[in-house]
Amino acid sequence: MVRKLLRHVYHNFLPAHMRQTLDIFSNLRDRRKIDTPSGKILAIAPHPDDDVIACGGAIYQSFLNDSEITAVYMTDGRKGSTSISEEKLISIRKEEARIAASIIGIKKTIFLDNRDSELALSDKTVSALSEVIKETKPDAVFLPFIMDSHHDHIATNRIFIAALKNLPSVMCYAWGLWTPLSVFNCILDISPYMDIKKKAIESHISQTKEADIVGAVFGLNKYYSVMSGGNGWAEVFIACHSDQYIRLAEVVKW
Repeated sequence: MVRKLLRHVYHNFLPAHMRQTLDIFSNLRDRRKIDTPSGKILAIAPHPDDDVIACGGAIYQSFLNDSEITAVYMTDGRKGSTSISEEKLISIRKEEARIAASIIGIKKTIFLDNRDSELALSDKTVSALSEVIKETKPDAVFLPFIMDSHHDHIATNRIFIAALKNLPSVMCYAWGLWTPLSVFNCILDISPYMDIKKKAIESHISQTKEADIVGAVFGLNKYYSVMSGGNGWAEVFIACHSDQYIRLAEVVKW
C-alpha cells in the first residue's frame, strides 16, 4: 500500500525536474546508437559460445578499432550436446571457442572450468574472476544482463558483482540471450560484420548441429535493427558504469 502511494505521488505530484533528480537510472532510458567500446575489453561468457552469439559483432568492431580483447569462459560447456560424452565435449568446446575467438579478434581466451549448469557464487569463483579482471584491467566489460534467465548467466552476474567490490569502476555492456532485451540504451549496427559473426558462430560445430543458432541470431539481430529504425542487423546493450550496474542489481533483487 505504501509503495503504491509513493508511486502515485512520484508520477502525479512531483515536478518533472525532481523526478529526474530522483530517477537514478534515467540514463538507461536514453536509447542511442553508439560507437563500439575500445581499449582493453573483457568478454565474460558463461559458456564457450555466448560471446560470439551475443556480442560477436561488437567484439569484432572493437578489434578493428585496435582494442585488446580477452574472453573468459565461466563454465566448461559439458552439457551442450546430446550425443557427445561430457569429458570429450569439454575439450571440443574449448577448441571451438579458440577458433571462434581468432575469427572475431579475441587475443586471449581464459577457461575457468566450472561445471556447466552448476556455476555458483563462491569464494573460489569470485577470486578467479577477480584475478582475471585485475590482470586484464578492462576499460569495458561485455556480460549477460542480470535478468538473462539461464542459471549460469545469473550466477555469472552474482560472481561479477562480488568480484567488483574491491576493484575500480568499469563500463559494463550487458546483453540478453536467453532473455532478449526489451529495454536497452545502446544500439550497435553490426551489418558490415554479420558474415564474420556467422563464421565465428559456425565454428561451434558441436552447438550448431544441436540447434539453428545462426538462424536465431540473425533473426534477433535483424529484429533489434528494424525496431530501432534500421534495416540491417544490430546488437543492443544496457550500458552503464559498474557502480550503477551494482545498484541496478540491488533494485532487481534477482
